[in-house]
Amino acid sequence: MTDDYESSSDDDDEFIIAAAQIVQSASHIRKKPGGSIPGRTYKYRNREEGHARLYQDYLSENPTYGPTDFRRRLILFDCSS
Repeated sequence: MTDDYESSSDDDDEFIIAAAQIVQSASHIRKKPGGSIPGRTYKYRNREEGHARLYQDYLSENPTYGPTDFRRRLILFDCSS
């Protein structure tokens, strides 16, 4: 009966070791960041400033362009029909 217990314990130990090895090997695999194409240089587009400009031009309290310009440039369609 003790042989069954020792055999079971050995199986458990082997399982734990195998699982630890899988976890360790998986942690070494690096995921490449999404969106960038290898070999291409990053282009700084100053997105924060662009957002501020769009907000000032169309959505602020005193916009640079009025509602007519907003509708004409963004070509808003009436989806209710």
